[in-house]
Amino acid sequence: MPAYPSIVRRAFAAAMITLLAVLFGAISAQTSAAAQPVAPGSSLYETVSAAIMQRAQQSQLQATAAGRQSRVDVQRRAGDWAFGSAVLTAPAKPDQYPMGWMFLAHRTGTGWQAILDGTAQFSALASQAPAAIVSVRERQVLGPAAATIMSTADTTYNTGLRLPFAIGQSWRLTGGPHGWNGSDTPYSSIDLNGGDFRVLAPGSGTAYLMCDGNSSGQYGGWVRVYHGSGYTTDHYHLWAPVNYNGGSVSEGAFLGYTGTDVSCGGSAPYRHVHWSILNGSTRVSWNTRSAGNWVFISGPAPYAGYALHGSTKVDAGGQHTDAGGALYNYGALNFNQGIVDANDDTYINKRSGPGTGYAIVGSVTDGTTVTISCWRNGTNLTGRWGPTAVWDKLTDGTWVSDAYVYTGADTIGPNC
Repeated sequence: MPAYPSIVRRAFAAAMITLLAVLFGAISAQTSAAAQPVAPGSSLYETVSAAIMQRAQQSQLQATAAGRQSRVDVQRRAGDWAFGSAVLTAPAKPDQYPMGWMFLAHRTGTGWQAILDGTAQFSALASQAPAAIVSVRERQVLGPAAATIMSTADTTYNTGLRLPFAIGQSWRLTGGPHGWNGSDTPYSSIDLNGGDFRVLAPGSGTAYLMCDGNSSGQYGGWVRVYHGSGYTTDHYHLWAPVNYNGGSVSEGAFLGYTGTDVSCGGSAPYRHVHWSILNGSTRVSWNTRSAGNWVFISGPAPYAGYALHGSTKVDAGGQHTDAGGALYNYGALNFNQGIVDANDDTYINKRSGPGTGYAIVGSVTDGTTVTISCWRNGTNLTGRWGPTAVWDKLTDGTWVSDAYVYTGADTIGPNC
């Protein structure tokens, strides 16, 4: 396709969920009890807090004035090493959301050194950390190998993810693309609710509990999943979230229930999952990105917008409204696949070659998922996503114009 723009009951329930999951093998051996908050005033806390402020580009004075505070949860500690989540909390009100990263800290003769993920310095330190602190798999996501797995997220707007609930269910798109904080940009987040309320991993990856409401008298929180493609997803306002503590999760693994948790800040006037997309540790816009075979389109204001499956359009409910059109979860769109978008028609023609001068040999219905073998330039046509001369050769040997296929990338596969 053309180029794209660049609470005690709940605590008990969650404990039982985690126990049963471990017993039945659904959670890796690394899954642990709630992380241990580090008390303010300790040298480790102060060091990680300083790293948080630096990344957030705020002074301690500015953060305090804004009602924010550092929260440091150690998930693993061995000798002079510590690893966990580093969060800058926010007031529990609209347009105020927490910021968070994973941290790695090492104590030497001069004291603690703490680095947040997403930097070359983190990668360098992770390469020195013992396996009890950072596993080999985690190093592939957070360590030196991270740079080699980011290319997919950098080159396609197809996230390769399903929607974060069961395939075959339909949930309401209660909030269209909006910022993680609400009105900020990029519009990296959408709000979803409905079905059985079970929030599931939209793809395989490495999962962490970023914020656990136990310490604030609630039980809820925020789960982050780093996916192998380089994409990362955040899932906030959850009730009874599972702490995978850096364990691997498969696509469809249970993360928690939609809820109204604001233990680290923000607002949730109704139960939902606040779902955000990142490239590594940087938030990116949902606009023209796809998940669950839906392409999300930003509106003129935060929480507006809609989603497309082919030419089928589903409007968002809007801000602070538990309403919105239903998104059916078709599952993930593979990176060698596309969604036929007939641009408000019902089908497109399949031809024997890459152009309108070749014979029509069939048709394919709007919204159909097609698998692409390779591409070649041919007749220039214009579809919903703009003009292109690219034609896609399908696995059945026929050709369709890429103008009428959403793939999330300029081309799929090799040149034929």
